[in-house]
Amino acid sequence: MAIAALTTVALTGCAIQPAPPAATVAPRPIASAFELEGRISATDGERAANGGLQWFHSPAVDEWTVLSPLGQIVGQLVTSAESARLRTADGRVEHSDDAAGMLHRLLGVAAPLDGLAYWVQAAARPDARVLGTDERGRPARITDAGWTIDYVEYAGAAVDAVPRRIDAHWGDARIRLIIDQWTPLN
Repeated sequence: MAIAALTTVALTGCAIQPAPPAATVAPRPIASAFELEGRISATDGERAANGGLQWFHSPAVDEWTVLSPLGQIVGQLVTSAESARLRTADGRVEHSDDAAGMLHRLLGVAAPLDGLAYWVQAAARPDARVLGTDERGRPARITDAGWTIDYVEYAGAAVDAVPRRIDAHWGDARIRLIIDQWTPLN
């Protein structure tokens, strides 16, 4: 009898425990269109790059301009639902229907293109999960498509303030974004 009770207790300890509930997040406004300027660094564990970023986002199109640390254009990527066009610093223009692949070539890291507009607004997509919040109820950490996104600093104390510094990682891949200017266009 005692052995059966111990076995039951031991097996109960091995049972799969439910995941903790997602953190309670203060409501956040989501801009469907915005412009941002900032600084970005990215590494895939072997190569690293850093520089400036200018990004225009709307429901129909995204326009990315990546700048070297000295301000020269490294590349410009324009994406829509149908296509992507990458113009490199040497003037070459490439067209593709793989916008995420072209963004990978531009940044050097394979980030989920359809999630980045949420990331820069500290908002969780439907399949993402908020793991923690700060004292104001703003996301402090989100997981999305295998990535962990940490909101290290916000642009102000308001509950709806946009992130100022974002650190994201997935395996050896790392992206750090510092947003210097944010303009919602809704």
